[in-house]
Amino acid sequence: MSLRFEPRITRDWADPSVIGLEGYVAKGGYQGLSKALAMTDADIVEVVKSSGLRGRGGAGFPAGMKWGFVPRDTGKPTYVVVNFDESEPGTCNNRELVERDPHRLLEGMAIAALAIGCETAYLYVRGEYLWQSVVLERAIAEAYAAGHLGPDVQGSGKRIDAVLHRGAGAYICGEETALLNSLEGLRGQPRLRPLRDPADKALREARYWHLRAMQGVNAQFEALEAWDPEAPEGRDLDLPVRVALRIR
Repeated sequence: MSLRFEPRITRDWADPSVIGLEGYVAKGGYQGLSKALAMTDADIVEVVKSSGLRGRGGAGFPAGMKWGFVPRDTGKPTYVVVNFDESEPGTCNNRELVERDPHRLLEGMAIAALAIGCETAYLYVRGEYLWQSVVLERAIAEAYAAGHLGPDVQGSGKRIDAVLHRGAGAYICGEETALLNSLEGLRGQPRLRPLRDPADKALREARYWHLRAMQGVNAQFEALEAWDPEAPEGRDLDLPVRVALRIR
């Protein structure tokens, strides 16, 4: 039996209209977020677990399991940090995603935020990515204006804010702990004692964990649509963008 490959992340790249909100919504954009808003955070995590969605890194760690690691009811806010630093030489696939389909990244970010009880998400952008920052700023403004981000997301009463942060061009800030240092206004250098398990280890009264952003983005397709994880379909494994989830 042959596997059928169905493009999901890249399926609308031939249509330049999806760069804007109107074109993205016409293609079914933000429907996954609507479905997630009707679910509890625990239900979102369970759906992602049952979908079989895995990370885009070498380990292929189950996304739902990582999302489930985030502690609940700690009394401390939770943050999603999208790692769009992409400073490794020759790795420019994340740039293509942002340039061609920025709202898909924002929707995936919002779904991940709902899954862990987050109200503020940070997008850390590589310093050299000036145009990509402009594209994201426009997409964020459109999402706020349409109510897909902000204090009352799609009339649900839930708040999700997105903050764009441009790095200073340091290569090392693609590493998780260096990125978080940079985001906090510290020198962008890796911490001497990396977190054993970012969802489990406290440092300066903060908790961290790391995953691939495409786990959140693909949740629209693989978990929140009527997708059968047992069906003989090929799953796309392209475009790794990393996301860090942080709990203060």
